Amino acid sequence: MNVVTDLTPRLLSRWCDLPRSPIASSIARRWVSGMLASWGLPLSPAREATIAELTSELVTNAVQHAAPPARGSCDIRINVRVGGAIIWLAVCDHDPTLPTQRAPDFLAESGRGLFLVEAQADQWGAVQHENGKYVWFSLECLDGTRRAGETPPADHPASAKENPSCPPSPFPTTSSARGRTA
Repeated sequence: MNVVTDLTPRLLSRWCDLPRSPIASSIARRWVSGMLASWGLPLSPAREATIAELTSELVTNAVQHAAPPARGSCDIRINVRVGGAIIWLAVCDHDPTLPTQRAPDFLAESGRGLFLVEAQADQWGAVQHENGKYVWFSLECLDGTRRAGETPPADHPASAKENPSCPPSPFPTTSSARGRTA
């Protein structure tokens, strides 16, 4: 197995279409885990668990809160990327309404998703586009090796032409985890 120790020169990106279904989060977690493993990333078990939890939160929000897509288009798209020792993940849906973070009620059964994303992601945000929105997060994938101030590359090979319903590049920040240190 070829283990990657310096991701700076590599940009990896994959897409997956998900159903608008209660099982979408499970499918997304397994797919993202499989992608990251296939790329040979040296992730700690704690980092893998964080990625799985944040993926699940964003996909669950899309399933529960987003408006259904137009006929003939996919329900939810997910994009995972790695480059420069950073993992980015975006969940795209057809509803242009941006999510709003609210104070969590820790006794309620739901309502803590964006609170968890804010607390655990290095950065996250939500961006409207002509066909809906995408909500994204980023995390260091090589614990402690990210250079200060590093952001998603603007020249990523994925393009709006390739993925017209969810333009992913770069992920602009509309919110970031303030005061977080890795």
